[in-house]
Amino acid sequence: MLVLALDTSSPAVSAALVRVSAGSAVELVAECVVVDGRRHGELLAQGLQQVLAGRPPTELAAVVVGTGPGPFTGLRVGLVTAAAMSDALSIPAYGVCSLDAVGAGSEALLRERREVVAVTDARRREVYWARYDGGARVAGPAVAGPADLADQLRALAVPPLLVGAGAVLHRDAFPGFELAVGPLHPSPLALVQRAATRVLAREPADLLTPLYLRRPDAVEPGAGKRVTA
Repeated sequence: MLVLALDTSSPAVSAALVRVSAGSAVELVAECVVVDGRRHGELLAQGLQQVLAGRPPTELAAVVVGTGPGPFTGLRVGLVTAAAMSDALSIPAYGVCSLDAVGAGSEALLRERREVVAVTDARRREVYWARYDGGARVAGPAVAGPADLADQLRALAVPPLLVGAGAVLHRDAFPGFELAVGPLHPSPLALVQRAATRVLAREPADLLTPLYLRRPDAVEPGAGKRVTA
């Protein structure tokens, strides 16, 4: 079964074509990842063209998309695209927490005795994070200041391993913690790995709910000022 994987929750705009086989085995067929946090819409469209490479979309069995957490503008590009393709092709779309694809992308690290914390940049001097034990998410997703997150993690019995671009960007806030080499951003292949069982079972499509974790900047305007003569 061919599955299209999308993620726009971070500056890495990702599209991939993945084959899912019996036993939930996944194989990367094609991938396009461009790191540019300002052109999600343009780059995702180009990535789709590249990974499909003339292959008719009717060959797709499902769409898997990262649901964040991530900034509003970029995140909605991937979710709207996944929903539109799901509707147009009458195929299911499955959402996966994007942080799971950072943690699951480091499976060799997850097999260690220590827990792993996936950390991505949330801007505004904050990070999105989630904690994993043996590949299972045990805390998060949540948003916090890097120093506040470091304080929380110091309370654990064994210091976790940090992975993700947020940990690298704010490394000065995590003295004494070990940073993994990668992955920095959500892996589209790892997204499909997390959803492979649902894909093979042909489960009903998910309601693609974005994980914004913060209130939007835009607010309803207040009452107009009263003008007197």
